[in-house]
Formats: sequence, C-alpha cells, structure tokens
Amino acid sequence: MSSGDFVHEERVRFRDLDPMGHVNNAVFLTYLEQARVAFFSEMGAATGLEDMNMVVARVEIDFKAPVRLGQEVAISVRASRFGTKSFDLDYELRVDGELVAVAKSVQVAYDYNLREPVPVPAEWREKLTAVPA
Repeated sequence: MSSGDFVHEERVRFRDLDPMGHVNNAVFLTYLEQARVAFFSEMGAATGLEDMNMVVARVEIDFKAPVRLGQEVAISVRASRFGTKSFDLDYELRVDGELVAVAKSVQVAYDYNLREPVPVPAEWREKLTAVPA
C-alpha cells in the first residue's frame, strides 16, 4: 500500500482476545468493517447508515503475525477494482509498522427495497479512488 492510503486505527480490547492471549481471527472482520466504514465516511462516499447501500459479498484474510492486548492496529484501506455492480477494497493491518495481516473484501452496490444488486454509483468510484487529504 502507498503512503497516500487511508489509515484507520483500532486499539486491541480485552474482549478481542482468544484463550491464547492474541486477537481472535473473527475479530479481524470487525477491524476491517470499522476501517471500511471510516474509509467510506472520510472519502465522502457513504457518510451515514442511510448511504450504506451495499453488501459484503466476500472477505479474505491472510494472517501474518499475532496481535496482542493494548496494541494499536493501523488498517490501511484502498479501493483496488471497480466492476459494474461491485468493487474491491484492499487492506493492510500493521502493528508498530509490522505487517500482521492482509485482506480483501468485495462489496456489491445493493438496493434494499428491490433486494437486488445495482450499478456502483459513479460518485463512489470518483470519491473512493481519490487520494485522502
């Protein structure tokens, strides 16, 4: 990821841990979700719940190193691919500069009233590919 990527930080909470004392694998999905929502808001694409007209269709995570209580996880997010009705986000998760996980999610633009996928709004493409300020 480049230095121009959006970065969101999460502090590891006690509730995030598994019996081995490191962050449970399922909690990484929450970290990605928090970073994704912050990214959409910061970029002006979806600034509130009423604007979150999308569903997550796929998530993949490659774990590289354990994360422990009290550490700060820096989650870099960037849009990497846009299709007609879906787009990908790439993530890098780091603790003190060390890569602890990489991930990708596929979002599908969705009309909740019609209950079907719709084309990705053009303004999302423009806003999500802009360089964060």
